[in-house]
This record gives sequence, C-alpha cells and structure tokens, in this order.
Amino acid sequence: MLLALALTLAVELPVAVLFGLRSRPQILAVVYVNLLTNPALNLIADAVWSATPSAYMPTFVVLEVVVVMVEWRVLLWAIGGCSRRLLLLAAAMNAASVAVGLLLRLF
Repeated sequence: MLLALALTLAVELPVAVLFGLRSRPQILAVVYVNLLTNPALNLIADAVWSATPSAYMPTFVVLEVVVVMVEWRVLLWAIGGCSRRLLLLAAAMNAASVAVGLLLRLF
C-alpha cells in the first residue's frame, strides 16, 4: 500500500505543480488529500477484487469519481481559489495516476 501511495504522489505532485500549486501549504494539501483518499481507495478496491473480481472495474470507476470529488472539495477547503480549476486539477491528477498505474500493470 505504501508503494501505491508513493507512486500516486510521484505522479500527482508534478501535475499539481503544472496547475500552479507551488507554495508549501498547497503542496502539503495535495499530499494530505492523497493520504486520505489513496489508502481508502486501495483497501476497498482490493476487497472487491478478492470478493468479486467481475465487480472490480465498475467499482474502481465509481471509486475514482468519488476520490476526485472528495479531493476537489478538500483542496477547495484547504487552499481555496477557483472551484472549477481545483475540480480540473483533481480530475487531472487522478487521471494521470490511473494512466500510470495501468501502464505499469501492462509491463
């Protein structure tokens, strides 16, 4: 689980920087929001895979949508700013980490 979190941060922090988040509080907000969402997502996804592999992909998609929404709201609360921009940031960070995760599974 620590590897998944480390990989997520390695992918999502540069995306946050590309979106203009550069101050220490902004970067820490991205780290903290991932500490909140990443372990929960992985625990639930692993439990679903173990119980019902055929339900994994639909569950994973729903979980990712929930994670984007939670991260958006927490980032909005933590650092403020443009709500739409932070929603796009949350979506971009998670799309990037899912893409990298899928690529790693292929190799």
